[in-house]
Order: sequence, then structure tokens, then C-alpha cells
Amino acid sequence: MNLIYTREGMENTENVFLSSKGDQAIWFVAIDHEKWLGPLSASEIVARIAKSELTWAHYGWRKGQSKWMRLCDIEEFKAAVPAEPNKIIEVEVHRSAASAGAPPPVPKKPAQSWYLYYNDSQFGPFTEEDIHRFLRIGKIHGEVHIWKDGMAGWEKIKRLDSFKESVSEAKSARTTKRAEKRKSPRVPVVARGLMATGGKVFAAVCRDVSVGGMQVLTRDLPGPVGSRLKLNISAPVTAAGKKIESFVAEGEIVRLLEDGRGFSFRFDGLSDRSRSCIEAYIESNETRK
Repeated sequence: MNLIYTREGMENTENVFLSSKGDQAIWFVAIDHEKWLGPLSASEIVARIAKSELTWAHYGWRKGQSKWMRLCDIEEFKAAVPAEPNKIIEVEVHRSAASAGAPPPVPKKPAQSWYLYYNDSQFGPFTEEDIHRFLRIGKIHGEVHIWKDGMAGWEKIKRLDSFKESVSEAKSARTTKRAEKRKSPRVPVVARGLMATGGKVFAAVCRDVSVGGMQVLTRDLPGPVGSRLKLNISAPVTAAGKKIESFVAEGEIVRLLEDGRGFSFRFDGLSDRSRSCIEAYIESNETRK
């Protein structure tokens, strides 16, 4: 036996905004503590809520209103806010219908109820799954503050039982990444190089090398992240009395520098000789420390 909740006498909300001011663009909606949208009409706000661009938990204000209020608590919007069902109908689902391939229950859309605060800004709302995903990919960490309606105040994510497992997994992943990074130490180097891709050759200055990759400075970027290159360090330059032998490597651009004047290059095609040249240079630097 399934219980289906229905609502009787639901109001027609198409014309609920015929206030004394009409459906004019007089409303502002707060996105965070410093940003807002508007002016918008009431119907525009409801349309954005229907598209999940806003929620009834967002704060709204118009001239003459003494303070910001949640949209669901503002009188002009109450007729459009989904109400509690007031009747329960019991419907029997026969086994024969299920065996005939009846579709499963429609899944509910996850509630976007969590807000984040970091870098002096508020973000959200997000679903609980969003928070877990942000932790896994390293976008946020356990020290970030989080809040949802019903909480007394902001709390650090790591203090909430719902997220402790994801916080722990993310921390473990960062520790592993740091350990792997230590296995391939990167040391300073200054060398002239040539890059070849797409039939074109580019000049560059190379620095900070490891057996995993290096940073490349150039005026002409050879391509976006993901571009494959062949890098030829053909003219070694003395850097504080330390030299690196010439080597050739193939690989991929993995990150563009913020100033647009270079990129991080990951090796995935090192010959034994090229690897030996890099390892010898790193060892010589470690010995001089």
C-alpha cells in the first residue's frame, strides 16, 4: 500500500502578483552578503525559482520594506510558495502492475540547503552531495565554514558528522599527493629550449625541473591545456654555477600560468638518457645544499 499526498483547492498562482503596485520590477534578491540581483518583478523571481536559479530561502527586499526577508515569508509571494498537502489518499499498487513494467517512483530533487563561507564571501545554496564532491576534488576543505537553515550559526565542515568521512578522505588524498610530489623533487633551472607542436616551433625559457615535468616561460603559448608538445632543451645555460645537460622530452600542457606568459609541462615521454640528465642535475643540486 502506498501513501500519495495530494493538495486540494490549490490556488491559481498565475495572477497572484496583482498587488497595488502590479507586477513591476521593484524587487531585489540577495545572492550573498554583498551581492544582489534586481530590480526584478515578482513573476521573474518565481520563474527563476522554477529554473533552480533561486530558492524560496533567498532573501528579498523592496522599497518600503524595513528589512530583508526570506521570499517564502514575504506576503506577496506566499500564494506561490508550495503548501503542505492536506489530504492523504491510500492507493493500492497491484503486483501485476509492477510486473508489467510500471515505472519506479519519481526521484525527489535534492534540497539545495547548504551555504559555504570562505575567502570573505558566501556561496550557495548547494546540495549535500555538492559539498561531498567539492571536498573530494579539493575545491574546499574541512576548515571552510558551512551553514543551513536550522543551525545556530556557521560551523567548520570538519565538525559536522555528515561530512567527516569526506573530509578525512580528502585529507588522505592530499597527504598522498604531497608524498608523491616529494618522490619527484623539483629544483630551479634556467635553460633555453625549443617547443614543437602542430608544425610550428616556439622559443622558451625553462625552469623548475623534475623527472615529472617543468615550468616553461614563453611569449607565444603553443596551445591550451591538454596540448601535446615535444620539448628540446638544446642550449644549457649556467645558473649559479650549476648546469643541466641537453635533453628531449614529450608531454602535455597541464596548467597555464596566471600571467599568461607560460605553462606547466608534464613529461610522459622521457628517454633513459633524458631521465638521467635530469636526475643527475637534481642530485648535484641536493649535494650543494
